[in-house]
Amino acid sequence: MHGAINVTRELGETRLGRFHIGFALLIGAMLFIDGYDLFNAAYVAPYVKAEWSLQAPQIGLMLSIGLAGLAFGAILQGPLADRFGRRRLMLSAVWGLGLASLALWLWAPTFVEFCVLRGLLGVCLGMISPLAFVYVNEWAPSNCANRYATLAFVLPFSLGGIAAGLAGMTIGPVWGWRELYLIGVLAVPLAIAGHFLLPESVRHLVRKGRHAEVARLLAQARPERAHTYASAEGFVTGEPPASSGSFLALLGERYRGVTLAIWVAGALSLFCIHGLTGWLPSIVLAQGAGVRTAFGYGSLLMTMQIVGGAIGGWAADRYGRVPTMAAGFAGGAVALLLLVPAISTPAAMVVVALTGLFVFGAQAVMNNFIAMSYETGLRGTGVGVAVGVNRIGGVLGPLLIGLAQQTGDALLLTLGMLALAQLAAAAIFSIRRRALEVGLVTVAKSA
Repeated sequence: MHGAINVTRELGETRLGRFHIGFALLIGAMLFIDGYDLFNAAYVAPYVKAEWSLQAPQIGLMLSIGLAGLAFGAILQGPLADRFGRRRLMLSAVWGLGLASLALWLWAPTFVEFCVLRGLLGVCLGMISPLAFVYVNEWAPSNCANRYATLAFVLPFSLGGIAAGLAGMTIGPVWGWRELYLIGVLAVPLAIAGHFLLPESVRHLVRKGRHAEVARLLAQARPERAHTYASAEGFVTGEPPASSGSFLALLGERYRGVTLAIWVAGALSLFCIHGLTGWLPSIVLAQGAGVRTAFGYGSLLMTMQIVGGAIGGWAADRYGRVPTMAAGFAGGAVALLLLVPAISTPAAMVVVALTGLFVFGAQAVMNNFIAMSYETGLRGTGVGVAVGVNRIGGVLGPLLIGLAQQTGDALLLTLGMLALAQLAAAAIFSIRRRALEVGLVTVAKSA
């Protein structure tokens, strides 16, 4: 018989293998549809605006309603995931995503019903992303944690965003905006597959005392140690006890500093990301470009999210998460300001690419930073509340930019606001660098 085994150490010491690749592919398929439906709104907006003769503030409201649903779903999933498990809630959210997409495809007769369905879709989307943050980071091997987590999340999520742009350019003009939701219906068969293939979080199983399932899953991840797991006396996470799903614990003495930094900087980051992705195609159209050019810029942003995520993951493994985020946010501010004079020139393509690289690269690292700033018993709640609070910035972005479009200096005002948000996020991680790095080390040691 072997003594109690520390599952956090076992997962961290494992080598990247077939289990990790299969897990990343399954979660990635869910994130692909998640990314598609999230960014699909930007390409639906011009068609919906024309069909129902909407004004810019109404489009901003439409975009923000979906993001408000995201915030609600993100906050709701935290306590539920910590209480009932990641697997059950993830599958429920994927089912909801597919059914909401089906309803938008088959039935959305007026702008009001459309917004209601967008809100319901947003709730499901809001659950999937933070669950994926937690899931992927908990299974990531220590020697490539940032690269694995970033690519397992960012790559499929970004490909979904790219697919949304391509669908907007090809499907939308031919069949209309309703058919743009058809791809989201693929979440239904994916949910069915997930019932058979998606594993539960090992750390969650340990907390629930389900040790036989822990041994089985660890044996799949590390088959060379299957005998050791089968004969183990038990399993532990190595983490101190926490109040499961406690909102108050997030603002307790241990986590207050990192929580506030995550909430404020994350809201500023999503203010920029959702303001930029939601409005960029419309902004470019207003500058006189064609539909394909405008939607092409949106797809370029998503493409650079992959590049930025890969570079950000590598830099975070080499230099640390906090300095990588600070540099990324600062670079995003500079790129956004450069976009003002470049937007109507051949240089726009390069500047848009740089903007996507910095803005999304910093956010990709921040996703991992949030997930690994809390121990298991608080992780789902910490990530969910963070994503929910961050969505406040995401909701405000499209709304404020919608209002800015009615001014004479819309382009300068829009990109100036976004650059200021990036600069403020960079300042937070620069000023609080030492304290935030110490907090990460403390959580890692407790694990």
